[in-house]
Amino acid sequence: MLRSVGFNPGHKTAQAAVDRLQAFQQAAASHTMRHLRAMIVNDGAAYVRELSPRSRSVTFDFIQRVFEVLKHINLLDEGAGYPGARMVVAVGPRLRMPGSTRFNEEHLKSLLNRVKTKTISVQQAMLEAFHSSPLAGSAVPLQANFAFTKAYLADQAGRKAGLAGPKFFIERTFFKEIPLWLSHRKSIDWSTEGLSASFLEVESIDGAKAGKEQYRELRDAEEIAVAMGIDYPAKIKMSYRARAAAVKKTSRSRR
Repeated sequence: MLRSVGFNPGHKTAQAAVDRLQAFQQAAASHTMRHLRAMIVNDGAAYVRELSPRSRSVTFDFIQRVFEVLKHINLLDEGAGYPGARMVVAVGPRLRMPGSTRFNEEHLKSLLNRVKTKTISVQQAMLEAFHSSPLAGSAVPLQANFAFTKAYLADQAGRKAGLAGPKFFIERTFFKEIPLWLSHRKSIDWSTEGLSASFLEVESIDGAKAGKEQYRELRDAEEIAVAMGIDYPAKIKMSYRARAAAVKKTSRSRR
């Protein structure tokens, strides 16, 4: 919507687009928590969670939570007369990159000095530190995260790849077999240079039924790694546990 006004949010006709963007970002942020981090940029958001090598329930929790994110966003967006958003959920390895995060040491020195000189109270310093952010690496789980790479590229392919419209697409690698508690419309094979995946177009998820079946059709982190053929050295073996979901607004043409 901002394209028509040259991406100028101050244009007299841009208010509706700004309101839509704000509603999207607020809804996307409202679902974040300790085990579900997000990076929100303009009209897109990426969610990530480290899965467990011991519990399939963690895999289900991630899937169910991001599915609820999309339902919430589309309830608001479509309710306002817009097309809604698409979500692509993928699995993949994540490498840990030492040195890629840089904290603001000057800010820390300033805080300690102001507390020492009683310019601010300890409580004020704690609040300021809580709201501070690193100079680089604020989205650590997305650094060298190739699940995000896959989800992003599949989302960008859109209609050309059969991933069109405000729908929920999830990679089949999450599952040993397609569960009865997951209602899906079709399966889509997607590939690009160096990456490929099969996605399910999901219509609904029955959480109660999944729990009764103890999530046995799902894979845990170890099983996903085996299914993907990932064989890391032991010292970085657990690095592959990150899984990412990319969600992005669809255009007016529902590409």
